Amino acid sequence: MLLNYLEVLKSNPEYFKQFSCKELLFLNYDCPVKEKKLTLWSEHNYFYYVVSGRKNLNTPTGFWELKSGTVVFIKRGACLIEQFFTEPFCIVAFIMPDSFISRFINSNKSQLPRPKPHRKLDDLVIPVQSDEVLQAFYHSVLPFFSSRIQPSEQLIELKFNELLLNILNNDENAELISYMHEVAAEKTGVLEHVMEANYPYRLELSEYASLCNRSLSSFKRDFENIYKTSPGKWLIDKRLDLAKQLLINTDKQITDILLESGFENQSHFCKVFKAKFGCSPMKFRKQLELETLIS
Repeated sequence: MLLNYLEVLKSNPEYFKQFSCKELLFLNYDCPVKEKKLTLWSEHNYFYYVVSGRKNLNTPTGFWELKSGTVVFIKRGACLIEQFFTEPFCIVAFIMPDSFISRFINSNKSQLPRPKPHRKLDDLVIPVQSDEVLQAFYHSVLPFFSSRIQPSEQLIELKFNELLLNILNNDENAELISYMHEVAAEKTGVLEHVMEANYPYRLELSEYASLCNRSLSSFKRDFENIYKTSPGKWLIDKRLDLAKQLLINTDKQITDILLESGFENQSHFCKVFKAKFGCSPMKFRKQLELETLIS
């Protein structure tokens, strides 16, 4: 299941208690979605503070466990969610577009630490170093959701600014500080980075274009200039290569592998896999097992 995160939130206010200001969205909820695994994508970035419960986030480059007390920054893009139902997954989330981050960085440069050199990561998720001040901040906004008085847009925007100041003034969040400076410098729409991070997900080409900060026509043109092939063919090849690696390196079921590789159904997956590798996924795995026994 592939869901547009923002559309789900905005169309179900009875489940997702929320306040908005311009493009900013501020919410608190116990997740009502009951699927064990699903894929979410978002054209905006978001912070999660986990009040209770547990979820796992999976991308082609990493795995993150979200549990009580965890704070993470999730970049615009897509990821596979694995849910657990032993207790409600309750969060406070702050959702913001690149444009808000850019304005914040450019307006507060004198108050923020300069970005430091660090090992560059293209992961979708950046863990946030929490402290007592940040924990207190998150708990201070929870009463907004039980109050009969709705906070003003000015107060909502102030809380977003306060959140970023609390996080970015902590030197231990060097990776996030650097990433947000890249957002302000408009360097995060690099097409290759976006595609490498999101190719396993069944997004429309227009949605990939949105993540790359491009119109659909400019996305297609730039893509073909870089990769010398069409987006559709490149996506199939990348997903097949990922599926092959999952068959080789994991014991996951075929149905799980096709989902994690971005294929919609088993018949189409088997057809294109056989066209590229000469046999079905099941036969490919059996050949691997036989070779292992022989060796």
